[in-house]
Amino acid sequence: MSPEADPTMDHEAIIRVFSTVLRDPAVFEAVAADPDAGLAELGLDAATREAMLAHGPGRLFAYHRMVHSRLRRTVRKLIGPAAAVLGRERLHAEVDAWIDVEGPRSGIFRDVVGEFADWAVERWAADDALPPWLAPLAAHGALRWRLRNDPRVVEAPSEAKIDLERAVACNATASVQRYAWAVHRVPAEPGPEEAPEQREVAVAIFRDAKGKVRELELEPRLAAMLERLLAGQTLREALFGACEATGQALDDEILKETALALADWCERHLLLGGTE
Repeated sequence: MSPEADPTMDHEAIIRVFSTVLRDPAVFEAVAADPDAGLAELGLDAATREAMLAHGPGRLFAYHRMVHSRLRRTVRKLIGPAAAVLGRERLHAEVDAWIDVEGPRSGIFRDVVGEFADWAVERWAADDALPPWLAPLAAHGALRWRLRNDPRVVEAPSEAKIDLERAVACNATASVQRYAWAVHRVPAEPGPEEAPEQREVAVAIFRDAKGKVRELELEPRLAAMLERLLAGQTLREALFGACEATGQALDDEILKETALALADWCERHLLLGGTE
């Protein structure tokens, strides 16, 4: 009989135990040393312990190893080239430290990986022993991961024309990210001495209609304008606000560049057209 079909087992309690054993190394060690006493300490009644141990405590330990292994593999994919910079041993130690100190809060695996990224990026930014660009590199990789799994729908292009006095329809997944290093240029497998160029960059990042994550580096005025459009400003407000923010006077050349940028962004599915 499988554990799922065993009527003597308190399945809700077992789920709680699995969660605790996965998150707390001390609890895992206690259960490994004395399964019956360890499970009793976690609140399982005698009948549930007996039924569970009849299937062998090895299942619990195997599940522990499987989940931790999967989490480490997924984190390596999540932070992309930052994982290569950290190295396998340091990354594994960071995942274990996170589980020990904070641990997952969500029951959805993709969200658990994102929780680790949020914790790790802040930790790495404060670590003087690590390259100063590692944290933003990891953050950028995590953002790409989240976009691939983002449940928001990328709408079809609008039939309305873009109007100077109206807001512009935008891709719901789009954002403008600003970094002090060109982390978006780092290859997936960076060399041992490879480091991103140190310069201020603005990068539009979004998921297109086919579900692929796209990036587009923007010059300062266009980045400022796109940020304003994404915030819901009218095209006029965004255009004049961007010129003011970058210290430029609106002229025919800027109007021409703006028209070309809007057409390009619509073609890329970064913008979706006008609004009614």
